[in-house]
Amino acid sequence: MARSTGLGQTATNGNSRRAITKKLVLWSVLIVQVGFIGCIWLLQMNRSQLLQQQSSSAADTPDLGYVHFVRNVRNTKKQGPQQHCVMRDNINRYQTDFYQLKSDFRLNRSADYAMPAFVDLELTPNLWCYREGTLNETLRDSDYLMAPPQCNCESGWHGRDCGQPEIIWRALMTHSRASRRGGHEAPLKLHEASATSMRKLFYMLQLGDWEHINMELLQLQLRTLIEVVDFFLIYYYERGDNKDHLKQHRLVRQLNSLLNSNYVLYQCNKSTGQLSCGGAAAFTYFRHQLWRLCSVQPQSTDLLLFGNSDTIFAPTALKFLKYYATDVLPLRFRLKHNVYGFYWQHGQRTRISGVISSLVHLHAAQLDPQQLERQASYTLGDLNHYGGWSCELCMSPEQIVHWLQQSGTLVRLPNKTRSARIDANYVQQLIGAGVHLEDGSSQLLRLRPQSDKYFAPQAALERSNQFGQLLYNLYDVDDVQEDED
Repeated sequence: MARSTGLGQTATNGNSRRAITKKLVLWSVLIVQVGFIGCIWLLQMNRSQLLQQQSSSAADTPDLGYVHFVRNVRNTKKQGPQQHCVMRDNINRYQTDFYQLKSDFRLNRSADYAMPAFVDLELTPNLWCYREGTLNETLRDSDYLMAPPQCNCESGWHGRDCGQPEIIWRALMTHSRASRRGGHEAPLKLHEASATSMRKLFYMLQLGDWEHINMELLQLQLRTLIEVVDFFLIYYYERGDNKDHLKQHRLVRQLNSLLNSNYVLYQCNKSTGQLSCGGAAAFTYFRHQLWRLCSVQPQSTDLLLFGNSDTIFAPTALKFLKYYATDVLPLRFRLKHNVYGFYWQHGQRTRISGVISSLVHLHAAQLDPQQLERQASYTLGDLNHYGGWSCELCMSPEQIVHWLQQSGTLVRLPNKTRSARIDANYVQQLIGAGVHLEDGSSQLLRLRPQSDKYFAPQAALERSNQFGQLLYNLYDVDDVQEDED
């Protein structure tokens, strides 16, 4: 009896332990599940916050790979930090602009066939040709070719790799002779192009007064150099409070769509002080923002290009300097002098404007690109080969009249009567007849795209429907009729 009672108690104790253990296991599983659900909830919250931040940043910056910010000098301290950016990789461009020369020689070592020396030595031609300046990608077979291989250059291109455009080739010869005669330093120090030695190019574009910006010409300036420039600095000034917000939004939208946010837009109020709108202040601001937002520090060997709202630089010479130049002394540009559009040329034909230089030489000009332009003693281009275009008064007639009213420029009136005034109709007559506005009598030179090699930038010719106002004289009935025919 006592034994059976003990066994019953033992069984009861065992059952109670198993029940307690089972409850502990169930509670442990429940706690683990709750903790797991809590972790998933926290991760989802963090992810949603991150997506919101990215979407809000994407609304301002469609491409997060580049820097884009619009900053006013007056409220710089009020705005928070902008999206961090990643530098564009120049190495990838080398693979696009150059290709390795392919040999078409067959290893036919017959006794009566003189093979080139580099083939006899079983050396593969290690030569990269500049694609734009080369006719084909294959080295032709030749019995008399005993010299090392050389790329087959297009007309107007020079050098072993066909990388020197005509304007550079002529500049090198001219400055080389001048340097030997006068003992001066050569303006360019060159080396062989490679994928790892390409310089960055920073383009400072001074648009001047906000009210006189020509959006069509600005878009052509940027589109012409979009494949050459690494960073754009675009700046302008205002007079008092600018209420043209629609035009400002249009400017920002165009820059975003065209440059993929790879620019800095700097605006200043000229009424607050002349110094804040100068080239030195703009460059200092530019350099500061590049470092703060992108961790980009321009190097002394990088290139700085400076131009104004009338200037359109040719990309071929700029690309050559990026690939081949180790040091560039300040070079001015000899530009084709157009008036009203590319269909009229000034009687003096050329204008010297703009400057390009290695950044190391900017210190001698107190970090002021405008002073650097005044100090430049070398010129890129001649009377027959231009470094770009200068498009004077390339605006609509209404803009030209408004520019005259705001700038106070003195011009000759249509006649000497008391009612004489300059209006849009009078400007249209001058544009149609090819008469310069400054004196109302100087005849401009008519240009035709069929007969002028440097008629207009290639970007304008490829998009003639977009830049038609600059390509065609809309106020010359005979000219419009000829273009239609």
